[in-house]
Amino acid sequence: MKQRITLKIAGKETQHLVDAEREELIRAAADRINKEIDAMRFDFRDQNLSDVLSMILLSEETRLLELEARSSRETQNALRRLEELDESLGEYLSR
Repeated sequence: MKQRITLKIAGKETQHLVDAEREELIRAAADRINKEIDAMRFDFRDQNLSDVLSMILLSEETRLLELEARSSRETQNALRRLEELDESLGEYLSR
């Protein structure tokens, strides 16, 4: 079920239509973004909001790519281990 929520990010309120079960996650994401904006604005006082948002986006996208790469490696390792187990089981059952 979809519901309309209002989020405030970087001082701007926006309306979003979200799945009810994802509302808490989306609100947590908005809070995290606002905290990151506050931290960046403190560290980079001379940068405008657009520059701060660009830095945050680059940082988050980099982290996402790292997570995707790690997930892919872990998936490949699990698949390789399953193939090894399948082969061992096949050898055992063929005796």
